[in-house]
Amino acid sequence: MTRPNPYFNPKPYIPASLSEINDQLGSMILHAPTFIDRTLVFPDRNIHSEFDTLVGGFDVVRKKLGEERYSLLIDLAARAKAFFAADQDDTNGKTDEGRVLLVEIEEVLRDARRSRVKAKLPDDDGDISGD
Repeated sequence: MTRPNPYFNPKPYIPASLSEINDQLGSMILHAPTFIDRTLVFPDRNIHSEFDTLVGGFDVVRKKLGEERYSLLIDLAARAKAFFAADQDDTNGKTDEGRVLLVEIEEVLRDARRSRVKAKLPDDDGDISGD
């Protein structure tokens, strides 16, 4: 008999700000290409759940990004996922190409944050943080 996972969350975490998405990307860069938690603390984590979380975050901050950046991020995420899926053993170089795209996503987010600060747009807390 298998024991239920005490960490199972039927409502998975979705990043709710640009900085939280950036944190998600850092985790993804470290856990690529499989995104599987080798400690088994989070046995449901995999390439699909991690990219669902990332894209879900894009959806949450879509207005802050603007449609052009949002579309670019969706495309970059899909391409990165395909690279990681094509190199699950990290042996053919596709994982490195996927990581490059995750870093490119970070750059797009950084640009969005700079633009928000320059325009003095408040974050959800009313501060000018770029978030």
